[in-house]
Amino acid sequence: MTDMTPIRAVRARWPRLLKEPEACEYLSIGKSTLRDHGPKPKHLGRAVLYDIRDLDRWADRLDDQPLEESDRKEEAAHVEDAFFRRRAEKRGRAQP
Repeated sequence: MTDMTPIRAVRARWPRLLKEPEACEYLSIGKSTLRDHGPKPKHLGRAVLYDIRDLDRWADRLDDQPLEESDRKEEAAHVEDAFFRRRAEKRGRAQP
C-alpha cells in the first residue's frame, strides 16, 4: 500500500514565504530558471523571499491555464496594492 498524502496536507507544511532554495524545491526547477523566468521575489532586509501564492500563480500560467475567479480577484488586489505603494513611495510617504 502506498502512502497517498492529500495535497492539502503536503502544502500545509510549506511556509508562506520561501527562500530561494525552498522555492526551487517547491516548483521542482533550478535557481537560474526561477531567477530568470519566475515571479518577482520580495525583499526583507537582505533576505530574498518568494511568496508561495506568487509561485502557484506563476506555475498556473505556464500553460496559459485560465485563473480561477478567486485568483483573479486576488491578483487584481495585489496589482492595485503594488500601484498605490509605489505611488506613495514616489511621493515620499511610505505605506505600512
